[in-house]
Amino acid sequence: MTCAGALQIVEAIAAGDLEVSEDVRTHFETCPLCASALASARRIEAALEARPTLQAPADFTQTVLRRIRQERWRSEERVDRVFNVAIVLAVLLVIGSLAALTNVGAVLAGAGSVWGLLASVSGQALDAAAPTFITYIAAAGLLMSALGMWWWAERRLSL
Repeated sequence: MTCAGALQIVEAIAAGDLEVSEDVRTHFETCPLCASALASARRIEAALEARPTLQAPADFTQTVLRRIRQERWRSEERVDRVFNVAIVLAVLLVIGSLAALTNVGAVLAGAGSVWGLLASVSGQALDAAAPTFITYIAAAGLLMSALGMWWWAERRLSL
């Protein structure tokens, strides 16, 4: 038995919660530091046992249980509110979807006009970017070759 191990179980021995084996008893008899710690722990236990035990108020259990029920009720109310809002949003989404399905022609016309607008804008953007597109390809090639050389040099240095 070491002092570190003995000091870890001093409080349990003083409280009577732990049976003492022969090697532990021998250590406490031969080690003044551990014996002193055990004596201090026993004095503290005796002082604690000498103090009068305070009694809880008569309605303590009922008060605590009532508070727990109130907190649980509040928590469940919050969850119910969030759930109800989610249900309302889902119902509105379903109603909106059904309304859109019943008016398929208008939905398709709107989608077609958006598609036409996107095609027009992207065509204009491509025409404007075409002269500089080659420059971007060249810059990307230079960047990739520089990164490749850096990787190769770092790999060679680490070997």
